Amino acid sequence: MKKTKKDLTEAEQSLVTFNDKLTEANHNLLAMNNESIEVVKDLAMANEHIKQQALKQKEFIDIAAHELRTPTQSILGYTEMIMSEPKTNVEYVKVIARNANRIQKLISNILDMARIDSLNLQVSKEQFSLSALISTIVQDFKKQIQGNKKRNLDLIYDNITAAGNPTEEDNNKDVIIEADKDRIAQVIINLVDNAITNTDSGKIVITTTTINPSHIENKKNHNHRKEIIVKVKDSGKGLDPKMFSKVFSKFFTASGLGGTGLGLYICKAIVEAHNGSIWAENNKDEKGATFSFSLPLKSDIFLT
Repeated sequence: MKKTKKDLTEAEQSLVTFNDKLTEANHNLLAMNNESIEVVKDLAMANEHIKQQALKQKEFIDIAAHELRTPTQSILGYTEMIMSEPKTNVEYVKVIARNANRIQKLISNILDMARIDSLNLQVSKEQFSLSALISTIVQDFKKQIQGNKKRNLDLIYDNITAAGNPTEEDNNKDVIIEADKDRIAQVIINLVDNAITNTDSGKIVITTTTINPSHIENKKNHNHRKEIIVKVKDSGKGLDPKMFSKVFSKFFTASGLGGTGLGLYICKAIVEAHNGSIWAENNKDEKGATFSFSLPLKSDIFLT
């Protein structure tokens, strides 16, 4: 009986130990099950993201095909007209050149998108006058605007070179920056082109302001450093506030914006490659929106 009692006690202890291990195993199984559920959720989200990207990719291909087909048809049509006439019509040649430029711009955007996605967007920095660059861009766009009789638009460059209360002498100085001149021109051209697309009448104002951290209005978009801020303000329809978080995304297009959805995406990548920021906001007391970007200024960059 004593031996049996001892055996029963040992069996009971073994059973308790086994029960503890079983409980621990059950807890581990539950934890693994919960983890599996999370993994399944993550996979489902990743799968949905892939589907959305695939859909956007398809939409982009459709848009790009349409954007390429339209100018190509114009080029072919006007080329045939030139070949059928004894004398070359200058207007025909202008149409061909304009549409060829559209194709070239789209191809450049696609190549830039590929460089951005492969983290291979290169910037080559040099010192140049930002004021002179913007003035040249404005003159080119003014010719384009004046050639379109359907629009009553005015394009203005307001060169404010100091924050606070700048003097008249400050306002006419050139801002010398160190950046990739061609890429910064690409950003400004895209923003102005976007403003023109969304503004039927009124004015588009470009401003440049050198500013210290204490003067920066939008504190979400600076890094407590001296910066040059370029703003492109239009008097168009403005933007739906829900669009602000998406407007610089790849392939994002919305009613009123048009295009392939690459221009603003490329602008963002170029500005960030210069350690700058880019953002959009509706004008507070007026119609339209303002697209702005900032670039850091080194201590040895100067006004002339």
